[in-house]
Amino acid sequence: MLSTTTTRLFAALLVSSVGAAVTGCAVEPDQGGVSEPSVGTVIQPIIRGGGSGTEHDSVVVLTTIENGQRAALCTGTLVAPNLVLTARHCVSNTDATTACAQDGTPISGSMIRGNRVASHLAVFVGTNGVAPDSAVEANAAARGKRIIVDASDTVCNHDIALVMLDRELTSPVAPLRMTAPAATEKVDVVGWGVNESGSLVAARSARRDIPLLGVGPGPYPTNPAWGYGDAEFMTGESACAGDSGAPAFAKGGAVIGVSARAGNGQPSNGNMASTCVGGNAHAVYTHISKFEKLIKAAFDVAKQPLWLEGQVNPWAPLPASDGSSGSSGIMNQGGNEPTPGAQQHSAKADLLGDTSAADDDGEPATGAPAAADDSAAGGCSMSNEPPSDNVAYAAGVVAVVALLFGLRRRFRKDAPPDELPPPRDPYESMM
Repeated sequence: MLSTTTTRLFAALLVSSVGAAVTGCAVEPDQGGVSEPSVGTVIQPIIRGGGSGTEHDSVVVLTTIENGQRAALCTGTLVAPNLVLTARHCVSNTDATTACAQDGTPISGSMIRGNRVASHLAVFVGTNGVAPDSAVEANAAARGKRIIVDASDTVCNHDIALVMLDRELTSPVAPLRMTAPAATEKVDVVGWGVNESGSLVAARSARRDIPLLGVGPGPYPTNPAWGYGDAEFMTGESACAGDSGAPAFAKGGAVIGVSARAGNGQPSNGNMASTCVGGNAHAVYTHISKFEKLIKAAFDVAKQPLWLEGQVNPWAPLPASDGSSGSSGIMNQGGNEPTPGAQQHSAKADLLGDTSAADDDGEPATGAPAAADDSAAGGCSMSNEPPSDNVAYAAGVVAVVALLFGLRRRFRKDAPPDELPPPRDPYESMM
């Protein structure tokens, strides 16, 4: 349970962030008499959620840290030991408000103003649903290393991002589904934050069996002039402003969507959750099936296999030949320990082949992921990987030299993530 001091700090952050209208739930200017709040980056409630145990330990807290202080909070999902799926507005500087049309174009606000510095992003894990103390920077389980996003300049119909971490975590990993949700489907939504009364809770929350209101494109129920695009779907009351990046799980446990924005057409009454409750409440999710190319590229950047719904968990343990239970320390979604052998697998090599996402001039093609430069907020640049060094082998080497050479290879193989080579193509985000 969070301490009283931590709770007060967390609550103060929520209030101050909303006041700044940068990371909180801001109100869009009147559009035909209706005001629509957008999803910001402050953690907020899964409305009327219940308990969330070890089955959802892949769902993590993602914060932005500036000058040693927590500046914003989101939810994310660990989809590989060193890769988090979240919302684009959780990793980029964006307009404070969001209003989109059914065709995926912005009506007002909604624009992306550059990416944040990857190393300023911090991930906190909560075991068995217990909330981590994300106010203490030292409690972070990992930091961001690269931000992987597409080339869109708006969050409308594109509110999705992945963050490569600076290390591999041992928390469970969730599979992904690369097909669109069915209109009759029900989802489970999981996140961190306050409840429907606006009170901070000390545990992760889940709301199960939420029916879809529609798979985009479609209009908002409170304002038909606004809508959700063909890469989005809508539910009723569920997530709220700041469950941003929270996963929508299919009944089989695969992630099919990422929380983007929410509202009920009413202005805030001072309760942080007031704009997300009631019969008119709705939440919009980015469905990941529209971003298969981006996701495959991110897994390649992270040098991890892509685990899809219905496939064998690549981190599940291999049967041990000596009768013991083989393990590597990394836990999968079911709580088992996987083998480390698959972690160097190239998702792009298997799933994209030789397909390039760059135009002839080397710039990213339209819709291709953009590389985020970690050296300056909002900056982007591209580079190609230099050719690998050739290693010459000499015959007749004595056993001691052979042993040393083998150790050298082992150390190179076991090099930490921050020693990865420069990006190979425009899919890869810069250090």
